[in-house]
Amino acid sequence: MDLPKNTKTDEPSTNDTTVPRGRCYVAVHIGAGYHSTKRAKEYRTAMKAACAAAMRILRSQQDASDAVEAAIMELENAPVTNAGVGSNLNRLGQVECDAAIMTAAPQDAFGAVGCVSAIRNPIQGANAVRKAYAQGPDTVIGLVPPMLLAGWGADTWAREQGIQMDQNNRCKITEDSLARYADYMDRMASVTPTEQGKANLVATCDSEDLLMDTVGAVCIDARGNIASGVSSGGIALKIPGRVGEASIMIKQDGSTDV
Repeated sequence: MDLPKNTKTDEPSTNDTTVPRGRCYVAVHIGAGYHSTKRAKEYRTAMKAACAAAMRILRSQQDASDAVEAAIMELENAPVTNAGVGSNLNRLGQVECDAAIMTAAPQDAFGAVGCVSAIRNPIQGANAVRKAYAQGPDTVIGLVPPMLLAGWGADTWAREQGIQMDQNNRCKITEDSLARYADYMDRMASVTPTEQGKANLVATCDSEDLLMDTVGAVCIDARGNIASGVSSGGIALKIPGRVGEASIMIKQDGSTDV
């Protein structure tokens, strides 16, 4: 989906491959999956809020990574996305989210969380992991900090860092996500023994709003620093405990670091 015109920054556009110092840039997307045309206004409202949140951070001379965090938090809080509130549910009807953030040189660091349920905004957890990793080995016993934390350990670590948590793990579940879950479960239950292994849930979906994908943002701050991030509720009916691609760093050669 294209960005709405009113979400563009007031900076003049440029075709240069280098970014002039002092200018800030924001780009967001709301997912590459299937989206209902009936909700186009809601999608645009969420993207506009994400761009505005990021620009407030950038115009206050803060770092690009914090702007990415702010933008994706808005997208996670929007119930129309498959990230944070409104995420797809796993086979047990639970929300388990993945998120990651990366900064380019001179910071050059990556952080991610996977399969988290209690962190209010998973991208906050990912950015906290990135910042901890960028600081290098801890000063107590010299252990290298993690680039990825998952599940209960990620939720516990985030709570210790003072990151806002949900007191109820059902806080991210919406009526729409429950309805999608019920539809998916019905479709899965209707698969006959002879169709097992051949059935395709996506092919049987007759609603363009049933499937959604990872949201993301890219920001460049006034110093020319670049950061990007993603957040996702993962695929529908995933096996509990699955860590999705949103938590994985893929190199240009196709290999992975996490």
